Amino acid sequence: MFRINFDGDPNLGLYGFATDKYAVIGMNAEAKKLEQQLKVDTHFFTAFNTGLLGIFAAGNSSGIVLPDLMDEQERDNIKPEALFLKTRYTALGNLILMNDNGIILSPLLKKEKAQLEKFFGLRCEMTKIANSVVAGNAGIATNRGCLVHPKTRKNEMKLIQDVLGVEADIGTVNFGSPYPGSGVIANSNGFVASEESSGPELGRINEALGFMK
Repeated sequence: MFRINFDGDPNLGLYGFATDKYAVIGMNAEAKKLEQQLKVDTHFFTAFNTGLLGIFAAGNSSGIVLPDLMDEQERDNIKPEALFLKTRYTALGNLILMNDNGIILSPLLKKEKAQLEKFFGLRCEMTKIANSVVAGNAGIATNRGCLVHPKTRKNEMKLIQDVLGVEADIGTVNFGSPYPGSGVIANSNGFVASEESSGPELGRINEALGFMK
């Protein structure tokens, strides 16, 4: 576990994400720190000329998904195999929760479900989390565990666990934020949390993501 803010911002997940094969981040200055903690190669690139890569991208060990609206110059910098999803929604990182076992989609991406299933070759199910359509932001998942919004419903929790193939638990980040996806970057090797995250929150993250089992 490593604690850091990105240029003073505790919302680490807005800038990137990690898998068991690679990590991506929109802030080059922090790439080496992620690489040391998560023990995977870390790639730097921007999305829509911003460092907020975690808002626009999601992925797992086999590839990354980004909006088709990205320009050619930014596409050329992307290292993992990429699906450029044809969709009216650009904030894909806020709408997709996934690991190497399955994909949870926001209902907003109903029309894009087939594209994602074909590219990743995984089971893909749609649900809100805590009655919110931002399913990606309402959770953080690795191949060891999953942490979700404190108000996640029982039926939502069951579907998440069935699809992602891991146990899930509820918790907050950043001293009370109910959106784990915005406050943590994690893979099976470890996680990075903000400086604002409290001791009890860090303990829950450790437990939910499988580092205390």
